[in-house]
Amino acid sequence: MCSICGGNYPLEIIQKASQAMVHRGPDFSGSFSDGIFSLAHNRLSIIDLDLKANQPFTSPYCPHLKLVFNGEIYNYLELKAELEALGIPFFTHSDTEVLLHAFVAWQEKCVHKFNGDFAFVIYDERDSSLFLARDRLGNKPLFYQFHGDKILFASEIKAFLAIKDSPFDLEEVSKWLLFSNGSENRTIYQDIFSFPKAHFAKFKLGGKLGDKSLRFQKYWEFEPNFEEINYLTYDNKSFQKIMEELEFLLFDATKLRLRSDVPMALCVSGGIDSSILAHLIQKVGVNCRYFALNFKDNAQGDESVYARELQKDLNQKIEFINPSLDSIKEDFKALCYTQDEVFRSLSIYSQYLLFASIAPYCKVSLGGQGADELFGGYYHHVGRYIFDVFREFEERLKIYGNSAFGEYNFGLKCSLKKDLKLQLFAQDNAKEIEKLEKLGFPIPPLDNLLKRFQPDFTQGLWLDTIAFNLPNLLRYEDRNAMVFGIENRTPFTDFRVVEFAFKIAKSCKVQKGYSKFILRMLLEKLGSKGLAWRKDKIGFSAPEFCLMQTLGYNATSLFDIRLAIFEVLKARK
Repeated sequence: MCSICGGNYPLEIIQKASQAMVHRGPDFSGSFSDGIFSLAHNRLSIIDLDLKANQPFTSPYCPHLKLVFNGEIYNYLELKAELEALGIPFFTHSDTEVLLHAFVAWQEKCVHKFNGDFAFVIYDERDSSLFLARDRLGNKPLFYQFHGDKILFASEIKAFLAIKDSPFDLEEVSKWLLFSNGSENRTIYQDIFSFPKAHFAKFKLGGKLGDKSLRFQKYWEFEPNFEEINYLTYDNKSFQKIMEELEFLLFDATKLRLRSDVPMALCVSGGIDSSILAHLIQKVGVNCRYFALNFKDNAQGDESVYARELQKDLNQKIEFINPSLDSIKEDFKALCYTQDEVFRSLSIYSQYLLFASIAPYCKVSLGGQGADELFGGYYHHVGRYIFDVFREFEERLKIYGNSAFGEYNFGLKCSLKKDLKLQLFAQDNAKEIEKLEKLGFPIPPLDNLLKRFQPDFTQGLWLDTIAFNLPNLLRYEDRNAMVFGIENRTPFTDFRVVEFAFKIAKSCKVQKGYSKFILRMLLEKLGSKGLAWRKDKIGFSAPEFCLMQTLGYNATSLFDIRLAIFEVLKARK
């Protein structure tokens, strides 16, 4: 895990931009320039700690190529063996060299072979061309910008701002304030764009610069067959086979992500997802430290009760962190600057503090991000399902009582015609729209919400996975981890697990009144029956409105919190 930066700028400009991201790679900083393109890299050493693996990386096998790479290729050992069978030599033990030699062997098709989280750029000195690529789910960040005849790419937005100020895109800011989400591949800055996930692009100097000079191509074309999934039904015999296959995939995804030459940690909450990973890590049999966090006097619930239950089930020590509300006074600005853009709420502050506590001991941290989106963990997922399958609504009522009505009503809202939905959206957001108008912000069309209120259960999960929820959560986690020099890894986002999750019957995900049913069954099988069937959902929560009061804000909604975040970002300029 590292930062990358480059463009057809003088080396000192690229080095200045790279310095703004040194937190992502405190172990080594390197640079390269041939007078046409300049590259810079900050390294967080995880695999092959030898200096020969530093970047910008070149190889005696292909000296005309220069690579800057952020992330990990988890299946690099398997790919290395495949490349060696082709007669390709190796001079390091790094996944960086495997990536570069894979590109030489297979060119753009190499990205299909990578199981990893990555953003990388390869510069070819022979024709001053670039090859850029980003992983399937966008775990690792990559941004780009054009200024006249100049192209610039970097891992974080702060690198661009270190060179030249960029005006806010107030339409995108408004979307974030109102919807807690922006447009795909745009940022809150007018001229800084996010490189699309699951794509590669080629760039060559010459001709008119601009987006059209980056020739994007999508390489992961997987999309669920919603009709087929909805036709499949649950039965006990097939369910057992499905659960066995899921366990195998998750085990292998976790095992691959435990490849490291430095100490590793697991963030646990006592929830289903991280508890499954804890059990799988024990099955792999590698050394890993476990960390949990809960705010003192957290009105949202004491998650440490469940983490202690997991500790007992595993017979494994868990290190507990219990911050106070006062810590936000020192950290609020730093948290906002870390993220670079508006974020949904202060719920991510717990994660920020957790990584800060892990950093003195471990450089790699695993977590359960992605499981909710894949297997239906949120109330709005359940709401779509129980509205569509009435017997499940009845089962849900038996377990959750009145709260099941709120979920059912969400499903009902999703089922309405467009004009009725827009009417309800206007009523739901009336106060916030009035605040936007008073502040002079443009009002984004409420049609933006229609896609988020699709009635189909599986389609709702898919959109949360690729467009809405998960991309933002992965952004939050990457920045929160990397600001403390930690590489985060998320086994549930292994593309094989994602593809599998969207091929199984939806009734495997909601059954007998429970969300994430198949994960609950797996966790019970692994040895934590009590945690498997817990009814509440807390996770790494933070008492958001109490934190805002501590800061002196009278925030009454998440809109108010997001507005306070934007004010901090605005003040930075």
